Amino acid sequence: MRARPAAALAACAAAACLCGCVATQKDILDLSAQTDSLTVQMQALRKSLNTMQSNQADLAVKLDQMRTDVGVLNETLKDNQASNSRLAAKMDDLASVMTSKVASLGETLSNNQKKLVEQREEDRRLAQEERDRKAAPTEPEEEAPKTEEPSAGPTPSQIYQSALVQFNQKKYDLAAQGFSLYLQKYPKGEVADLATYHLAGALFARKEYEEAARQYAVVLDRFPKSDLTPATRLKYAQCLLELKVHPDEAQRYLQSIPEDFPNSPEAKVAAQTLRKLESPKAQPPARKSSSPKKR
Repeated sequence: MRARPAAALAACAAAACLCGCVATQKDILDLSAQTDSLTVQMQALRKSLNTMQSNQADLAVKLDQMRTDVGVLNETLKDNQASNSRLAAKMDDLASVMTSKVASLGETLSNNQKKLVEQREEDRRLAQEERDRKAAPTEPEEEAPKTEEPSAGPTPSQIYQSALVQFNQKKYDLAAQGFSLYLQKYPKGEVADLATYHLAGALFARKEYEEAARQYAVVLDRFPKSDLTPATRLKYAQCLLELKVHPDEAQRYLQSIPEDFPNSPEAKVAAQTLRKLESPKAQPPARKSSSPKKR
């Protein structure tokens, strides 16, 4: 009877060992499953890390390329700025040369025009003196009316020449008076066109542009075939521009000079003036005024 309790105890011990072994195997299986899960997670993390490293490398390459491109752009910008500076310097030089040439051309034009006018005036003066000499009375009875004799007062040529001297000396008030006197006494005189032209010039010099325009208009109206036509058209247009009235009319007169007198010095000046008028620079508003009327 005592042997049974011992056997029972042995059986209990064996059962306990068996239960312990079963529990240990289950834990091992759980640990194995957890290990496999961790392995999978580790592999996923490695893959993500590799992807991130690859992306970082790509970004580094792109960043280097961008830095290179920025460097190239900076060099290009510097080259463009240097080219622009050189171009601006060349344009300034060209503008200076053009300004000098225009000034020289204007001076040459003025001198040539002055010489032409002086030569024409000298020819007409000699012709007028010859006519005055021939018209002088040779018989005593014709010398009676003293008021009609050349000796009673200055001849037309003397009046004109006196006014011209005043004009050349820039005494424009006296010159205007002298030319006006000539035109009052001899409106159809030999040098009436020159007297009217110089009268307008004296008024222009005194900045009496409206009256000067009227006198230039007289020259154009009464002496359409005069050699002074190109110069008169130019001066008439300049009067209108100074008055800031009728800009369209001024442009028409300027355009007519190179069209009708392409080889004249005034044609080049007119073309230069037209280019300035057609430039994008804003023009001052025209003031309201009536057109200069011809007398």
